[in-house]
Amino acid sequence: MAVTKSTGKTGKLSIHTDNIFPIIKKWLYSEHDIFLRELISNAVDAMNKMKAIKPDLDEKELKVEVKINKKKRALEVIDYGIGMTASEIKKYINQIAFSGAEDFVEKFKDKQANLIGQFGLGFYSTFMVADKVTIDSLSYKTNSKPTFWECEGDIEFKIDEGKRKKVGTTVTVYFNKDNLEYLEDHKIKELIEKYSNFTPFSIEFNKEVVNQKEALWLRKPKDVSESEYKEFYKKLFHDFNDPLFWIHLNVDFPFNLKGILYFPKIRDQIDINIGKVKLFCNNVFVADDLKGIIPEFLLLLRGGIDIPEIPLNVSRSFLQQDKQVKKISQFIIKKVADSLKDIFKNDRKKYESFWEDINHFIKYGILTDEKFNEAMRDNVIFKSTQDDFVTVQEYRDRNKSKDKPQKIYYAQSEDTQVTYLDMMTEQGIEVIFSSSILDNHFFQNIEGKNRDVTFVRIDSEINESLIDKDKTEVVDAKNRTISERIKEIFNQTLNDNIEASFNKDNYAGFIKNYPESISILAPFIRTKDDFTYIKPYDITPEARKKLGNKAFNEILDKTYFEIKTEIKYLKSKNIPAMIVFNEFMRRFQEMNYLYHTRETDMLKNHTLVVNPENETIKKILKFYDNSEKEKVGLLVKYIHELALLEQKRFTGKELQAFIEKSNKILKLIK
Repeated sequence: MAVTKSTGKTGKLSIHTDNIFPIIKKWLYSEHDIFLRELISNAVDAMNKMKAIKPDLDEKELKVEVKINKKKRALEVIDYGIGMTASEIKKYINQIAFSGAEDFVEKFKDKQANLIGQFGLGFYSTFMVADKVTIDSLSYKTNSKPTFWECEGDIEFKIDEGKRKKVGTTVTVYFNKDNLEYLEDHKIKELIEKYSNFTPFSIEFNKEVVNQKEALWLRKPKDVSESEYKEFYKKLFHDFNDPLFWIHLNVDFPFNLKGILYFPKIRDQIDINIGKVKLFCNNVFVADDLKGIIPEFLLLLRGGIDIPEIPLNVSRSFLQQDKQVKKISQFIIKKVADSLKDIFKNDRKKYESFWEDINHFIKYGILTDEKFNEAMRDNVIFKSTQDDFVTVQEYRDRNKSKDKPQKIYYAQSEDTQVTYLDMMTEQGIEVIFSSSILDNHFFQNIEGKNRDVTFVRIDSEINESLIDKDKTEVVDAKNRTISERIKEIFNQTLNDNIEASFNKDNYAGFIKNYPESISILAPFIRTKDDFTYIKPYDITPEARKKLGNKAFNEILDKTYFEIKTEIKYLKSKNIPAMIVFNEFMRRFQEMNYLYHTRETDMLKNHTLVVNPENETIKKILKFYDNSEKEKVGLLVKYIHELALLEQKRFTGKELQAFIEKSNKILKLIK
């Protein structure tokens, strides 16, 4: 080190790697904001040492001051810790940190993957944002003189006598032109609250204490009141709403972990961004992107965890995947599940009271984490038509059935599929309500693990208990039942281009079974390539009679109907028709819709179940017999759309068409 002035010295940092500063500035730290965290952490460390040396010192004298000087484009971080002598600055700032940095560059120049604590590089993070950094420090040691150190972001430094009067250290950061945002008060306050909120000493900014000092999780759960938990949550997350409940983590073995996990209201959406579980290391904020340590479903929560021994990379922003991390993750999952199960077992009413707010979270966890699945799947509850909440097993126990697998009936909500719900409750069939977009996945998960149960939405089939099985079919003069007539009317009205399709082998088998059909069907068939096509409803009544019902029904079986009609004599005569949609086709389309935002008509192919006992259906038959086709078409389409109303929200055009039909229907009333 060469002497260049009578009052001061200049020199070069004792390293051989000339490009260390570009490395620090460009990629040693992934977030520029952390420079302030590092400076405050160094200040806190110095004051902790002062407190250890002088245990009787009044803590009011130990604080961190942060000041902005816009004219000089500078920020000062002032502490009242043990300070440093000139020789200590040379050792800790010039030699140790940069010898560590040189090792880092040599060993990890191709990848950003080591521990910041090994190198003591925190102070040099300031050069990500600064043109120049100075240190003015006075040691607590007797007869010490203040020392001034200055560096402009290269390997040259200047050291001289300082101006500091009180024991402690002042670090001044002179920002470069690209980082003038750090001269804004709101930015600095935000960073202090984010990174250094729980430092054990006061941090003053603009003569105001801006940190909370105490992290509540450092206290024992028995020493924290309910109001303190809630107040701490509101301050930490700037949320005016109370959390639903919380879990206090306090572990010393086999690892050191303390924290609080809060359950916010997440009733209306599943978005892992609405939660924030913050990671701290010895009260210093490290990260809130904790996918390495917390399972994804727990990211829906809010809170903080302090893990002093957590392995971090150089930026302290991401977590290394190692066995210790996995153990911590498994512990957190178990702790959350145990707490939920304890509430379920000992305070069922409380559990039920916040179920609507946390059911997304629990189901998401069950679907994404097998350990949580094992712990919690028996504690999932559903609101029931019996006006209470039931688990899957409780439903099965009070709805004994010989069916294998046993059916569990569900509806979307109390306000949808109302017609179906009324019919089910009238027949004493219990229905649970499925209000979560995750329920389709949850049902499949349960069915996969338990083959003795299957979930059936009430509009996926007509329950046998709703059908009047004693009803005898009436046959007309043309040997056709009422059911067959109604089915034909609805099929023809609701479908276009109705045509049966036989391939070569199928048609040969059909002719073999019904040889007389060759001549009967000759006027009604067309062939193309190896296929034979028949329009069943073009076949005249006379030809159909000669053909016979069995052969005609086989032709219908080969006919494609976009809207299929089934006839069921329902016990309730007030219902003209209901739409049913295959359970697993519905699930497939609904789950597919979650991942594809484009509009799809899930009900394009469905079955309309028509009730012959209904007076409107009987009236349609009379209109048909009187050849009043316009009235038949109007009523059939109206009944179909009326049934659709319980299945989907109409578009503007669909609603307009439905209203027009309604007005025409009113004109039929005399």
